[in-house]
Amino acid sequence: MTTESAPSLSELRNQVDTIDGQLVALLGQRFAVTRQIGVLKAVDDLPSRDEARESHMHLRLAILAEEQGIDSAMVLRVFDEVIKRVREEHETIRRGAQ
Repeated sequence: MTTESAPSLSELRNQVDTIDGQLVALLGQRFAVTRQIGVLKAVDDLPSRDEARESHMHLRLAILAEEQGIDSAMVLRVFDEVIKRVREEHETIRRGAQ
């Protein structure tokens, strides 16, 4: 019978660093897609903010956070910052399209 030892602090920190890199890469992918959305909104003269979409996202994200056992309020704060930046980018795209 083999006993596995618990991971060391260094190993756990390496795992966190890897996950952080994945999170940043995913954010990059998300912003690439939302920039395309911003172009479409500018072309179609749609507002940068879609409150119904944001409400739906908040509900979905809160559920996902709870399923993962993490604080949904914290997740929503993080995504509120992301969404704020997306709206700012959409406004910049709109100004550039005029």
